[in-house]
Amino acid sequence: MEKDRSSRIVKRYQNRKLYDTQNSCYVTLDEIGQMVKQGEDVKIIDNRSGEDLTTVTLTQIIFEEEKKKKSLLPLATLKNIIQSGGESIAEFFQKTIGSGVSNVKDQTEKVIDKIKDEFEDGGSFFKDILHRAHKTVDELQRKVEEKVRIPLVGGGAPSRIPQIKTELRLLRKKMATLERKLKDYQKSA
Repeated sequence: MEKDRSSRIVKRYQNRKLYDTQNSCYVTLDEIGQMVKQGEDVKIIDNRSGEDLTTVTLTQIIFEEEKKKKSLLPLATLKNIIQSGGESIAEFFQKTIGSGVSNVKDQTEKVIDKIKDEFEDGGSFFKDILHRAHKTVDELQRKVEEKVRIPLVGGGAPSRIPQIKTELRLLRKKMATLERKLKDYQKSA
């Protein structure tokens, strides 16, 4: 078996102990997980047969993390993996997630193309977005003022009113900054 020099080799013995050949010491699944998180290329091999056990061991690490956190994968996803029967986990994720990633990539490219076109056309797309943002903030402010009037009529002023007004002012300032940046960009283009 040919060893990859860039990989850290960990041997797995019959007693399930894991031995890091680089540091000449036994390691735990958690330590291997940390190595992977730090970007190291770890390869786990069976000491007796030389069989590559990397995939099985990394799956075991994921399982152990799931037991600790109880939130790594949603229950429905785990059920779907089991229901897929003979499919490998890799095939399952490739089918279910791969198409989503492809769609996101396609949509991102379309958005980038639209942005490029808009800048060439004078930025009407961004003006529309800013206009909508103004309308949304105005609507939000109207709703907040409406909600604030009801408790004020009842006699008690909510303690969050100053905070909400401050947040609205900050939103308006940010929008004004965006508008200035857009105008500056249009002038320089």
